[in-house]
Amino acid sequence: MKDFVQFFRDLPGIFSGSARELLHFPNMVGAGMLLAVSIVLSTFVSISFSPTLRLGVAYLATAMLGMIFGPVLGGLTAGLGDIIKFMIKPDGTFFPGFTLNAILGAVVYGMFFYKNHVTLTRAILAKIIVNLFLNILLNTYWLSILTGNGYILLLASRVWKNVALLPVEITLLFVVLRTVSTLLPRINQRYARIPQAKSRSKEKMKL
Repeated sequence: MKDFVQFFRDLPGIFSGSARELLHFPNMVGAGMLLAVSIVLSTFVSISFSPTLRLGVAYLATAMLGMIFGPVLGGLTAGLGDIIKFMIKPDGTFFPGFTLNAILGAVVYGMFFYKNHVTLTRAILAKIIVNLFLNILLNTYWLSILTGNGYILLLASRVWKNVALLPVEITLLFVVLRTVSTLLPRINQRYARIPQAKSRSKEKMKL
């Protein structure tokens, strides 16, 4: 219960910190690179368990956006990515509800992982929220509007897929984010040395 209360207390700082990420150009570049990864994964990479059960892995790039850049920059990038994906590979009619889902997905991952340790508990909670509220409830509502089919009818066909894939998705989410979180400090330290190296080379040239 104490951790639950602390989670909500930390949210204002998480959102304000993520908003400040927009002020730094390298962060925009990094978000753009992850956006490109997300587009490639969503377009070309998926894991088929059966003809009717396929796992997309683009959510991992969305989760990394949320973890590294927070819910604000991550959400905006994910929304832009959804629009670009549709332009590259149109699939039916463009519907802003799906773009909203993409934004909210990155927001959820940012709320759980931005400037926080990647734990199995956080991975489980984040993926359950995404699958239940976004993939099952909200996405089904958008589909019912687009297709004109009954909400309950569509819901029944989508629940089993999201539930069946949930253990695999949680495992991949935890492993990938845990790995990325251990590599990030090394990457940041490496790039932090670059300006210093440039300044030293300029000093030598002056001498």
